[in-house]
Amino acid sequence: MKLDHYTLRTRKPEETVRFYTEYLGLKEGWRPGFNFPGHWLYIGDIPTVHIVTITDDESALRGYVGERKDGPGSGSVDHIAFRCTGLAEYQERLLGFGVKFRERVVPNLEQHQLFIEDPNGVHIELVFDAAESKGIKGEAMAPSKMKADANAAE
Repeated sequence: MKLDHYTLRTRKPEETVRFYTEYLGLKEGWRPGFNFPGHWLYIGDIPTVHIVTITDDESALRGYVGERKDGPGSGSVDHIAFRCTGLAEYQERLLGFGVKFRERVVPNLEQHQLFIEDPNGVHIELVFDAAESKGIKGEAMAPSKMKADANAAE
């Protein structure tokens, strides 16, 4: 039906919360009384990003979610995408914080995409309607091959 949430296990909880709240505009909110540290970050009233703090003693966490490999990045997940509005505001927000981002416009999908990386190496895509696009302000990515591939197929 829809993505409910995703959970990040991190040894960098403060940096991770700051990334999602300050850079992306999520809000920290209520979290159940788990017996291990963490944060829940909300889009509107939906707790979308769950952050679990990795500590030296993870017995409570392992007892609840099981054993997991500790490591950076998204593993088998390539990236996580958020549908957004307010492209110019996001571009200016990220530039204002000095956050590097890559971007491109995908003609066949009529999307303007921003790509950034969170403090844990997880790649995040922000997807905007191309009608909002007034140009690339971050690092320009190679144009999508989708249009060229579609034209070649005709």
